[in-house]
Amino acid sequence: MSDFNSTLRAYTHPVTHTSSFFARPIVVALIYSQTTRQVSPNTPFEPVKQPTPSVVESASPNTPIIQTRQVHLQCAGKVVCTATSTVRITSPEIAHLFLQEKYAIGQLFRRLEKVPAFELVAVGFGAVEHKEKFVASTSSTGAASGSPPDQLWRKYTLGIPHFECEILEVFPDRQMFVKGEKWLDNEPVPEVLVQKSDVNHAAFQGLKAVAGGACLLIASFEAFKLLNGKAFC
Repeated sequence: MSDFNSTLRAYTHPVTHTSSFFARPIVVALIYSQTTRQVSPNTPFEPVKQPTPSVVESASPNTPIIQTRQVHLQCAGKVVCTATSTVRITSPEIAHLFLQEKYAIGQLFRRLEKVPAFELVAVGFGAVEHKEKFVASTSSTGAASGSPPDQLWRKYTLGIPHFECEILEVFPDRQMFVKGEKWLDNEPVPEVLVQKSDVNHAAFQGLKAVAGGACLLIASFEAFKLLNGKAFC
């Protein structure tokens, strides 16, 4: 699924898996992919059109290769997650596996028999807080300041020596984790789930926040599993 230029394009042959959350097929469609590198230290990053042997061999801590890509996870015709990853590669071996052999992120960790270090960077509702880890990324994450207020997002990093990943997952509506398949099918929820008395309003809001946080973790894990499978580049 790699595309070694900065042109936005739709993925011609989307990959389908099954979501354990919705118990329905999930289509993973590539939105864009952009690869850049430094030819020498202190020089600007330049686009990489093809992962030639000379480009792959040039990967080092002083001359890294950086790739940013975005995919849509689609279920029942709806985008249930927009995932944007930025990877920083600083060794020829890993550059070869990722750029030429086209190993997915999760497959690469398994191929190298390495367990990545995980760090949760940020989570939130509404617009994404843009705090870029890698300097070469210039692509949009699809989560501008006008994002829906019920949008959920999570940003985290995965890393092993010479391969660092920053992944942003954006879920369009927190209600998808409350209503489940009813949200997919645009079905109304039972009245008991939406009615709130003035007396119990504060308690209801607190419970909803706790449930929303738990659902976010579950959904993030689900998206992470999908993105680390064969479907994710």
